[in-house]
Amino acid sequence: MQRRVLKIVKLSLFLLLFPLMLSAQSNNPLLVRADSLFTQKRYIQSLELYQKLFEDHRYTPAMLLRMAYVEEGLNNVSRSAYYLNLYYLATQDEDALVKLEELAIKNRLEGYVTDEIEGLRSFYLTHQELITYVLLGIAILAMAIALTQRLAMKNKPVGEFVTLCIITALFILHISQQTMWAKAIIAKDNTYLMTGPSAGGSVLAIVRDGHRVEVMGTKDVWTKVKLGESEGYIRTSSLLPVKL
Repeated sequence: MQRRVLKIVKLSLFLLLFPLMLSAQSNNPLLVRADSLFTQKRYIQSLELYQKLFEDHRYTPAMLLRMAYVEEGLNNVSRSAYYLNLYYLATQDEDALVKLEELAIKNRLEGYVTDEIEGLRSFYLTHQELITYVLLGIAILAMAIALTQRLAMKNKPVGEFVTLCIITALFILHISQQTMWAKAIIAKDNTYLMTGPSAGGSVLAIVRDGHRVEVMGTKDVWTKVKLGESEGYIRTSSLLPVKL
């Protein structure tokens, strides 16, 4: 029952936000060229073009999936996991979660255990900025209606005021939880997990690339993370944030 409700919520949000998510990526000449090279099994050349597109934030879900495929073939585990994570964020394709778990088991990686609300969590992370604008827009609309009711019609806008309070509370909660559920992939092998945000701190562990960590905050050039039961600090430059 809970799984069905979550699927309905995700589908409703997708249908609501889909018109704002459309892009013209499919007609990009560089993307067409990269796809052609991939079809010809010239994977290295296609990956180079895909990376240029990705750096310019001109990606498609299919492109992310192909990048993950090529990186796995090159034994770049962290990059493969990274692009698979992004593909899942963009599509909510549960097959990507299965592939991530297989990749994690094969390479003994931590941080890839999923639960029933993983899809809703990922959808929220993907559309945080859009949700901010939607909540702000509804709050402004409710305020405008309340003022009109009060000033022009001389009525007490009780319903509008209650709506405004609810939306404002949701907006404040949303803003205060911007880093909630955020994750990142360790991109560099032999990465130091430190006790504090300083190179002079003690080393908790030396971890390999590919592990997925929970992001708990940042301080200067350090990011506080949780890996398994351990909490510590990793240099931000050693992480790939799972964020579109």
